[in-house]
Amino acid sequence: MMKRHSIRRSITAALLTAGVALGTATGAQALTPAHHGFWHHRVEGRVVSPEPVTVHYGPGVNRWATGTINNGMHVWIVCKARGGQVGSNDRWYKLAGGQGWIPAYYVNNYRYVRWCTR
Repeated sequence: MMKRHSIRRSITAALLTAGVALGTATGAQALTPAHHGFWHHRVEGRVVSPEPVTVHYGPGVNRWATGTINNGMHVWIVCKARGGQVGSNDRWYKLAGGQGWIPAYYVNNYRYVRWCTR
């Protein structure tokens, strides 16, 4: 006769094994970017600036400041647009989640960033 805690351990182990197998199958699918919609178009980037980069409400230095992002921080970029010149670049990146815009001059992006459509 099995002890009660041994039965619980066996059931827990079986459930965890099934959950891990199921989680691996569905987890891999969930991490794959969709071929449509918002997540497919996001591009990861890294801020490269000796000073914190100001996040603006729109693409330009004359827009309201909404915050800052420090050097080395990862950002998710939705699209790019032309705006005020910063350094030698007039392109601005729109950040995911409605966080605002930052100058492309201060971002190393890891893939192509599409143009914003209006």
